[in-house]
Formats: sequence, C-alpha cells, structure tokens
Amino acid sequence: MKTVLFTGYDTAYNALADLTVPLMQDYADAHSIDFKLWSVPPQGLNIYWTGIARGLHLLEDYDRIIYLDIDQMITTPERPPTFEPGYGFWCSKDWGSDATERWHFSACGWVAHSDCIPMLRAVMAMEPEWRDKPFQEQGPWREWMRTQSPGQLYININHRRMFNAVPDQVCPGQVPEPWQRGDFAAHLTMVPIERRIEIFHEIQKLNR
Repeated sequence: MKTVLFTGYDTAYNALADLTVPLMQDYADAHSIDFKLWSVPPQGLNIYWTGIARGLHLLEDYDRIIYLDIDQMITTPERPPTFEPGYGFWCSKDWGSDATERWHFSACGWVAHSDCIPMLRAVMAMEPEWRDKPFQEQGPWREWMRTQSPGQLYININHRRMFNAVPDQVCPGQVPEPWQRGDFAAHLTMVPIERRIEIFHEIQKLNR
C-alpha cells in the first residue's frame, strides 16, 4: 500500500519543528514510506487546514496518508504503520476529560485511506463558515461526524494514546491516559512553544 506521512507548520513553530521533523523523517525512512513537509499554509487557508487540504492532494497519488501535527514527537520509531483492514479513517479520542461523545476526536494525528476522499471534501467545503473560529478544522470535522449515519464510512476513533498521548507535564495530574514509554508519539500540545521544547527534552531522557 503506497503510504505517505506528512505534516505542516508556520514560522511560529520553527523551533519545535527543528526537533520533531527529523524524528518524522527517520520514521518514514525506517519504514520505507514517503514523507512530505510544508512550512507554509495551503493557499488561502489557515495553517490548521494543512491536514485536510494537503491530504486531499496527497490522496491523488497515495492509497493511505498519515497526518501528524508538528507538535507530535515520535517516541517509538520501530512501530510499523499498520492500520488494518486498510480502509477508512483512524484517529484518537480527544485528550480532555470533557471528551464524552463518540465524535470528540482529535485532529492532531490520523490515518485516512482513499475511500475517505468524500469525507475530506465535505469537511473542506465547511471551511468558509468556520474561518477564524476556534478549532476551525477539528470543529467542522466533528460536526460532520456527528451527523453521519452509522456505517456510512468506516471511522475508528481509538484510545487517546494511539495518536493523542499528551504528556502529564502539559497539565500535571489532569491528563487522561497520559503518554507512556512505548506509545507511538507524545503530543506536545497546549503550553507555550518554549515549554513544549522543554518537555521534548524531558521525554527524550525518559525514553532512553
């Protein structure tokens, strides 16, 4: 299955990208998959639309795409990118304790196959009404999921630690299912960039 791992960021994340991008590149190289990186937003869009907008383009050439936010630190590079049965959309539950509904997924990391193109197009079409709102990509995506009939698309919303393993350091004592050694990646979210970089180095030491 032709697979690509991709990410994107803007200048505000340059310092963090210097740390996380090499890990993504190493992961892709180790598993013989392609890696794509963008340091500018998709044309006419906010950087937060990188996943859907770039993903639609990539699905013209790939059977499967793996998206990671730039603040994802891969911590188990030996884990192969296998997402059986090879179709549908794979993601993780949101990390907050208020994530109680099935559609409360996180857009920080996910896998989509070619059968997901209609879903991505439908969410992309909602961009104008969500422009400049909080969670402007994740919000419409959740709304789309909420309104779908069961079985319309294979959507697998997994446990948080599949793609959304937030380290305890982000919010000590309040992170459900925090990052642990052996998790695919640590999601360095919510705190200022300088603190994310500190946590990156803390996890690097813990993960040795």
